[in-house]
Amino acid sequence: MLNQIREYLRAVPFRPFEIHCTNGDAFWIEHPENAAVVAHQVVVALPGGESVTTLSALHIVRASGFEVAQA
Repeated sequence: MLNQIREYLRAVPFRPFEIHCTNGDAFWIEHPENAAVVAHQVVVALPGGESVTTLSALHIVRASGFEVAQA
């Protein structure tokens, strides 16, 4: 799952996507600078840019929004 999120963040052109967690929370990533994969976690900037949340890879069930074209 983390590799898929990395691909979404590196896609050119970037397209917004959503990360879904086991507890039902979903985080909309509108810009590649709004999230980062760090070790086994994803750090997400929350709306307003004043705070972040850290998502454990164990609790991410899917990322959706678009599929990366294979070259």
